[in-house]
Amino acid sequence: MQLLQLAGMGWISRSLGVAARLGIADHLADGPKTAEEIAELTDAHPDGVLYLMRVLGIVGVFHENEDGTFGHTELSQQLRDDHPRSMRYWCVLGGEMYYDVWRDLLTTVKTGAPSSRSEYGSSIYAYMDRDPEAGEVYDRAMADITRPAAAELARDFDFSDISHVIDVGGGTGHLLKGILAAHPDITGTVAERGDVAARGARILAESGDADLQGRLSFTEADFFTEVPSGADAYFLKNVLHNWSPESSSKILESVQRAMVRTIEESEGVAAEPVLFVIEPLLGHDNASAIRSLFQMVVCEEGTRIRGEDDMRAQAAKAGLEVRSIKNLSTEHSVIECVLARD
Repeated sequence: MQLLQLAGMGWISRSLGVAARLGIADHLADGPKTAEEIAELTDAHPDGVLYLMRVLGIVGVFHENEDGTFGHTELSQQLRDDHPRSMRYWCVLGGEMYYDVWRDLLTTVKTGAPSSRSEYGSSIYAYMDRDPEAGEVYDRAMADITRPAAAELARDFDFSDISHVIDVGGGTGHLLKGILAAHPDITGTVAERGDVAARGARILAESGDADLQGRLSFTEADFFTEVPSGADAYFLKNVLHNWSPESSSKILESVQRAMVRTIEESEGVAAEPVLFVIEPLLGHDNASAIRSLFQMVVCEEGTRIRGEDDMRAQAAKAGLEVRSIKNLSTEHSVIECVLARD
């Protein structure tokens, strides 16, 4: 690949985001269509659609047929809403909010400060509090990248001794929905910021899934200060890597206190709770450099990707000890933590 092509890769990200935003992949579900037909269905300009589709065809997303119609490829199928491994909203997030933040990369490289603050005047989380539509896209994008990990966890991990799970910072419930669907005897609670918890509860109510509605709940919580007690297992998935070591320690300490309260409130009857931290770790794949730069650009200042030794040290500082570390095929590691022994 030549420099000229590399310099234009950002245009591909934007193009993917636009195609995902317009729902073009869903409109092609029943067969190929011309640019004019797609434009009519998406309220877009025919020429704009034509060249958008051709640009994406260069990287294997959509295919132009000899008759001038456009159809699906294996990659473009994942832009469909109903695809089991849909990445539609991850592409919207990458082509919109993350793209906007990344354009001030120079600030981050020169100062070490996240460019999200120069773009939005605050963290991306504060920005999403002000822009609910951006927050909803973010929630859906997190669901896109969580579904495969949830399926693998539900299939390969032993939940036989677990009856109630609390997912701390679990968004709109994407992880717990996968686990609860596979384990009908388990109930779950998502502990999240108020706006996210309300959105998750609304989505659940609109789903029409009576079984899940009876077993999944949402509660408002600030994971820097206190999370609910009463769970056999706690989850922190893709949470710590958004925060500096200092902030991450506060989150782990909040969960540790909830685990202690769980035992105290049961007067010693409850089994010792376990915490599963699910994160990409340094050295687990070949994308560590990209993740590290992404964290500097988007996340809290001082955030860096952690290795196993970092996780063990941070857990110990919070009164926890790491019992095991297992790798998932999704490039995540599952760090199982229990209360530290005196």
